[in-house]
Amino acid sequence: MQIQLLIPGLLWPVATLLGPASGLALDGLATLLGRGRRQVTAFEPYDRQLARLFGLHGDLLPLAALRRLGEAAAAAPAPGSHWLCADPVNLSFAREHLLLQAFPDEELDAAESAELVAELNGIFADLGQFEACTPTRWYLRLHAPTTVTLYPLDDVTGRPVKHFLPEGDDARLWQRTMNEAQIVLHNHARNRAREEVGQRAINSVWLWGAGALDTPPQAPARHVQATDPLSIGLARAAGAAVGSPDPVAALAQDTLVVLDALRKPAQQLDLEVWRRGLEALEHDWFAPLAEAFRSGRIERLRVSAPSDRGTLELTLRASERWKFWRKPHAFDALLKSIAPAPMQTPDAPGSTHAPR
Repeated sequence: MQIQLLIPGLLWPVATLLGPASGLALDGLATLLGRGRRQVTAFEPYDRQLARLFGLHGDLLPLAALRRLGEAAAAAPAPGSHWLCADPVNLSFAREHLLLQAFPDEELDAAESAELVAELNGIFADLGQFEACTPTRWYLRLHAPTTVTLYPLDDVTGRPVKHFLPEGDDARLWQRTMNEAQIVLHNHARNRAREEVGQRAINSVWLWGAGALDTPPQAPARHVQATDPLSIGLARAAGAAVGSPDPVAALAQDTLVVLDALRKPAQQLDLEVWRRGLEALEHDWFAPLAEAFRSGRIERLRVSAPSDRGTLELTLRASERWKFWRKPHAFDALLKSIAPAPMQTPDAPGSTHAPR
């Protein structure tokens, strides 16, 4: 039995006076960290790691089309159609920088998203059709393919927008489109109403994910467990069976499990929500997997945790079950041993962010 876990957000992204996981009972995770072979590899964006697991490589990955394929409440996109993610965001000034922030799922509602999307469709009908599959996940179905390099939302969140502007043949078109969308949304009555009650305005959309799916993905396992639409879309495109994360089902067959409940809290530096999510992972996954490893029900377990610090890679094989001298390794001690990576932007020397 082989299980692979992909857990974006597991590594808390910043240094804290107290360890971010201090005081939490994480015995299962400590057992796995102590028994397995662990290393922290160089930074690689999460979406690129996920695509690479499915055999897709390169800078221009069709992430919008794949994520749209994974949406639960929408019809599958037509073969050969071209898409952009057009996610609603908030832009605000911090000193001299214009910073972008994504919205938590609970901060927007379906009615206001539908109204704003309808307004965008009235202005940009020549480009394509906007739609909102959820209040925080919007799309633009293009009338024609585009040649442009765009940065994924995760790369831009909390960072100066000026370092992540569109590039390539159609860069001016999409820069102009985003600027015009900012004006339309800023002036919309819905946003004035939000600001009057102290809510952040939905004052822009972030376009990303352009590309064509030239090579069909290949699933790393016959079964994929996930709740996020990008993972589900990749699995569907690869013809793999898809289900919700379930440790009992995962222990019955070779499975890739994507657990992304910590990703947004880590991005938004919401420590309280992150800690609650980490406790849930310990109860639902780490403790049961540690016991399954001890009892010989797992031949190989691999855990990958992408972050801006790098990626934690943890591997346990059946032969390591007998290495009783390997003691549990506290997760908080691991976090403290990994120095936070300084934020880098594309024009900074040594930057690891690459356009996609």
